[in-house]
Amino acid sequence: MMRQLLRYLVCFVLVWLNSLCFGQVIRARIVNAKNGQPLQKQQVSVSLLYDEGGRSAASNGRVLHVETGASGQAEFTLPQPPPPHLSVQVTLTSEYWRCGCMALATTQDVIQKGITVVEPSNEAKKSGQPLQAEPGEILFYARPLTFLERLLYPLVKQ
Repeated sequence: MMRQLLRYLVCFVLVWLNSLCFGQVIRARIVNAKNGQPLQKQQVSVSLLYDEGGRSAASNGRVLHVETGASGQAEFTLPQPPPPHLSVQVTLTSEYWRCGCMALATTQDVIQKGITVVEPSNEAKKSGQPLQAEPGEILFYARPLTFLERLLYPLVKQ
């Protein structure tokens, strides 16, 4: 009986350690700030930022590119050892959207707490429960331009 219990304990520890050996998955999610709907087919780039002595110069600043899916999510697997800092940038496909599309965060904060880049609009807060970033996730809120902003956009663009 004791031998079998020890065998199960060893298997459990090996499975638990195995999950630590694989890279951590980070998600970037982009949603409409007005209604909480996901934005799909948006480009997301993640730069892996290492400290000076942490990694070789060749791997420092490595950039990963992914497009969001139907759920508005893009997933990245971090290498081992994970970088101490991440820089995440969203490139919206339409010029008629606005967002705080850049985040610079510590990897530990993203993994443990999650990061929300821009808070939802008052309309979204009133209409329902606003979305919160989950651990391992960076949540971006994008909003469509207002009518007046769309009229003035060609003048500002130049």
